[in-house]
Amino acid sequence: MTPPVVAAHERPPQSPINIEKCWSSLLNVHGCVLELYKSVFSGKFGNLGVACCKAFSTIDANCWPHMFPLNPFFPPLIKDNCAHIVPMPAHK
Repeated sequence: MTPPVVAAHERPPQSPINIEKCWSSLLNVHGCVLELYKSVFSGKFGNLGVACCKAFSTIDANCWPHMFPLNPFFPPLIKDNCAHIVPMPAHK
């Protein structure tokens, strides 16, 4: 007996996080990922631009553990920094 075939667009209710979708808003802002990496490695979070902070604010909170699995404290640090630059909407 073979397992049922599921179309790519049909996902079970508790499907894994789509990591590409998580990163997509940051990748669409030129230089944003580089700004974030520089922040991670330097420990300085004040160099993020407005566009990057806006993109950061659109990321679903469920993405963070998958995007930064080795540093769970990084997303809150960026969120706090960006709150001074761009008002952050409530997370989904």
